[in-house]
Amino acid sequence: MAGLDRGPRGRILLFPLPFQGHLSPMLQLADVLHGRGLAVTILHTTFNAPDPASHPEFDFVAVADEMPDDVAAPKDGLGMIVAMNAAMEVSGCVRDALASILSEEPRPACLVIDTFLPAAQKAAVELGLPTIVLQTSSAAAVRLFRSNAMLHEKGYLPAQVFHFRA
Repeated sequence: MAGLDRGPRGRILLFPLPFQGHLSPMLQLADVLHGRGLAVTILHTTFNAPDPASHPEFDFVAVADEMPDDVAAPKDGLGMIVAMNAAMEVSGCVRDALASILSEEPRPACLVIDTFLPAAQKAAVELGLPTIVLQTSSAAAVRLFRSNAMLHEKGYLPAQVFHFRA
């Protein structure tokens, strides 16, 4: 069947958290999906943005994360994630980026988001775009997250500092 157009059969959006342990698995997933014939668009924050030249087979869309420089300094990873989601939600930058993409052809089938980007999921739901959540953390980390409330209730968290006498 020579001459058949073997171009992309569909389009999918991916939005990783801008930390290496989250970017790498999402880009690996993008490679697999692209290998299956899907066009892949990577949404990314301006903080720690991936290099589009390293992945010319994908389209990249920068989403202005609206993060002040003092918050974007990675002193407190969890605090930064919370602040990033709040800034994205207040500014509407994710919703605006998704709305723009949804006006293009082919229309994306869904958005794959990092588990730590609820602002992106909220925007996708508002626009009627199905979402899939990619859990990039280890099973041990998932267990810790699920146990967090119980550990607080029992007084184990926040961790206490112990001083030993010699």
